[in-house]
Amino acid sequence: MRAGAAVSRHENVRIAARDAAARALDAADLDGAGCLLVGATPEHLDEAIDLCAELRDVAGGSTHIFGGATSAAFVPGDAEAEEGPALGVLALEEPGLPFSFRADDPAELRAAAQRAGPGALALVFADPAAPLQRLLGALGREAPRAQVAGGGVVVDGGLLLDDDVTEAHAVGAFFPAAARNAHFVQSASSGHRIAVAQSHQPIGKPLLVTRSEGRSLFELDSRPAVEALAELAELPGLSGEALQFVALALSPSPGEAFREDDFVSVPLLGVDEERGSIETGVAVPEGHSVSFTLRDGMGARRTLQGALQRLAGAVPAFGVYFDCASRGTNLYGVGGLDMGLIEKSLGSFPLLSLRTSFELGPSGQGTGLHLFTGVLALGER
Repeated sequence: MRAGAAVSRHENVRIAARDAAARALDAADLDGAGCLLVGATPEHLDEAIDLCAELRDVAGGSTHIFGGATSAAFVPGDAEAEEGPALGVLALEEPGLPFSFRADDPAELRAAAQRAGPGALALVFADPAAPLQRLLGALGREAPRAQVAGGGVVVDGGLLLDDDVTEAHAVGAFFPAAARNAHFVQSASSGHRIAVAQSHQPIGKPLLVTRSEGRSLFELDSRPAVEALAELAELPGLSGEALQFVALALSPSPGEAFREDDFVSVPLLGVDEERGSIETGVAVPEGHSVSFTLRDGMGARRTLQGALQRLAGAVPAFGVYFDCASRGTNLYGVGGLDMGLIEKSLGSFPLLSLRTSFELGPSGQGTGLHLFTGVLALGER
């Protein structure tokens, strides 16, 4: 499948739409697109009707459009401008199978997943205010054999589908896997590929959650959880200032041993001294293995390099990088680091990077809600 990506930073939404769409099509050597994945900063998404009208005028009246609000958009070689208006467009030759999702009506998601079949790639944009666990449940139930990557749009933005913003809880599209010969064995270097790169690195030893109530964590390894948190200050290099960047890493399933390459980050909100608990951003159920983690730019770079090594293989047809707003210069102190590493490791291909409020990607045997991560999805050629 031919694809092309481009970003326009023009303040006028109509000019930006025509500019980004035309350059994306030109990069793909296409006269029109079957599908446009769009990431727009809120000021452009506020004019969604004009935005979509211009995109259709350039890419064709029958093209599918889906995407949402992002705080920043990039392509390789583009100036790493993390502020100001931006409109990113990934033009794809094939139309994909678009859908919208509402918690009380998963019919569109189900129909698209069934048509796409096993091994499909699902690219998903979600509303941060949506019932996200119901979205994850629907993806696991309706598309159990799909590979899912996505992100949350910025809080003051919205979701884009066809010709305007939508009040759905999520939008996306499935891209079927290529037909395989019966004797062909798919390897890690073929087909659609997804990897998660964490910003936070585990510190200390893994611990077992032995007592918790909802978002209150009371005991780890049958000891007060607050004691385990206090002991972090004794680790080398962990000053009081560094402790503000500590989070918790949670194994995907209860009873599963903690793995440094497969966990879900959970923010720590503080300590309730009266109850003797650590308060967490989401519920941490008993029976899960956890580890405290620390945000670490050098460690994040190594983690991304390891993820890219696992993705190595044929040059992909296209890529989408859902990159947490906490990364970029906030994490590394410089811009463009991740995009440079991706291109150096995997080669030159159409790649659109979007800043997201959270990420969706592989977790254990299913799809998880990630924080502080970069999730890279690669479409097969």
